[in-house]
Amino acid sequence: MMADRAPFRLRGHHYLLALLAYLTLLLAWAPASLLAWALPHFTRQAVSLDRATGSVWHGQAAELRVRAAGLSGDLQLGRVSWRVRPLDLFAARLGYRLQLAGAGIQAQGVLRAGANRAELLEARIDMPAKRLAQLAPDFAWWQPDGRLVLTADRMAFSPTEARGEAVLRWLDAASGRSPSRLGSYRADIAGAQGGLTFTLATESGPLSLQGQGNWDARGVVFNGAARAAADSRAELDGLLNLIGPARPDGDRTIRIGH
Repeated sequence: MMADRAPFRLRGHHYLLALLAYLTLLLAWAPASLLAWALPHFTRQAVSLDRATGSVWHGQAAELRVRAAGLSGDLQLGRVSWRVRPLDLFAARLGYRLQLAGAGIQAQGVLRAGANRAELLEARIDMPAKRLAQLAPDFAWWQPDGRLVLTADRMAFSPTEARGEAVLRWLDAASGRSPSRLGSYRADIAGAQGGLTFTLATESGPLSLQGQGNWDARGVVFNGAARAAADSRAELDGLLNLIGPARPDGDRTIRIGH
């Protein structure tokens, strides 16, 4: 006689697998218009998509728009495409590999979202430096040119803080206020309570820039100094005079924001 078998019972992992299967089918078949509706709804109008096509699983939109505190208008970041990362579902997170192209921007990375938390992974963003003018009106005064390159292995964001580190480089920097190129610069960015902090340093060039600042709900604040190399003072003197009067050490003070 065969031994009696224990009756089959549904356990927690069975329900989890069923939920994951349901979410997979939902993401595979749901239209991209659902994502275009959900993003503004859940980000409090901070992120939106224009003319989305495809599905929630794999799709694209003609324009990605970002609105953040302190920005003068929406950031229009060009065409975006996305593809779900299925393994993130097992961690109760929704992960997407993203690519951006257009409006002079080339970007790629991973965006992973969970309950009240989002992460940016393996990110690289290359864009025109003129975009700095949208971060704060004071940046527009510089009439910046060149390229901005942002790289971040991992940054995490919640409603109250940011964590992680990133590097923003301003390459082949120029200003409409000066006839000559200025150099290359690096800002080391770190997450903080309520926003981001950054430290600016000069990598190369005749104009030395340095200082520290932060970006929070009130906008961008920066305090630093500018100094021209001895053999470039004549050609950069006009720009330096617009920045401010010379201090006893020869530096010019830079102040941006409140």
